[in-house]
Amino acid sequence: MLRSLFIDFNAYFASVEQQADPRLRGRPVGVVQLMTDSTCCIAASYEARAFGVRTGTNVAEARRLCPGIVFVQSRPEVYVDYHQRALAAVERVAPVRQVRSIDEMECELTGSWRQRAKALEIARRIKQSICGELGECLRTSIGIAPNTLLAKLASDMQKPDGLVVLEQRDLPAALLHLPLAAITGIGPGMQARLARCGIATMAQFYAAPRDLLRTAWGGVAGSEMYDQMRGQWMAVRTAKQQSLGHSHVLPPAQRNPEGAY
Repeated sequence: MLRSLFIDFNAYFASVEQQADPRLRGRPVGVVQLMTDSTCCIAASYEARAFGVRTGTNVAEARRLCPGIVFVQSRPEVYVDYHQRALAAVERVAPVRQVRSIDEMECELTGSWRQRAKALEIARRIKQSICGELGECLRTSIGIAPNTLLAKLASDMQKPDGLVVLEQRDLPAALLHLPLAAITGIGPGMQARLARCGIATMAQFYAAPRDLLRTAWGGVAGSEMYDQMRGQWMAVRTAKQQSLGHSHVLPPAQRNPEGAY
C-alpha cells in the first residue's frame, strides 16, 4: 500500500540562485559560504556536477575541474523564502505531513490517493504547482512508497526531476543494486558496525534476521529498520529541540584565536 510521497528539491541552493538570476541558468554554479578559494562548495548545480564538482569540493579544486564555474555567496534568507513558497505550493495540492529539511518534505497519501495511478497524478500536480509558483529551475525528485524511508530512497533513485514508485511487490529486488549508504541513518559508523555483523551489501542487509539488526543498532532502532525496509508504516516521532547550531567560515586572515574571537 502506497502511503508516503517524498519530495526532494534537486540541488536546492544552486537551483534557487539560478532561478533568482537568469544569467546563471544553464551554467555551472557553486554556492559557497565565503568568497575565498580556501573554502568549499555547500551546493553545486547539475551543470557543475557534470564536471565532478560536489558538495564539499574545495573551491580551488572546483575551478580546476570546471574552469567555467560561477561561484555565488550563500543567501540563507532567500533559501528560506523559497522554502516557504514551496511549502505553500505543495500544500495547494496535498497536505504536508512533515518537513524534513529546507529541501525535503513529505505528504501522506490517504484514501484513493494510495492507488498508484492517483498517487502519480498527485505527484505530477505537485511538480506543476512548484514550477508555476517558484519557476522552472526548482526541479524536484519525488518518491512514492509504503513508508517514509522507502519513499526517500525512491526519490534518490532518479535525479534530477525524477518520479519513482516503489510498491510492496518491488521489494527487495528494486533496491538490491543500492549501497547501504543510500539508506537514511546508515553513515560510515553504522556501516562499520554492520560489517562487524557480516553485512556489507543490500542483499545481506535484507537477508539479516531482525535480532542481528537489533545487535548492530544496539536496540529497538534495528528492529524498526527491519520493519521499515519491508514497507511497514511508522508514525512521525516528535522530539524536543535541545539546541540550535550555526556555523560561519572565517576568512584566512582571521583563522587564529584573536580572529575567531
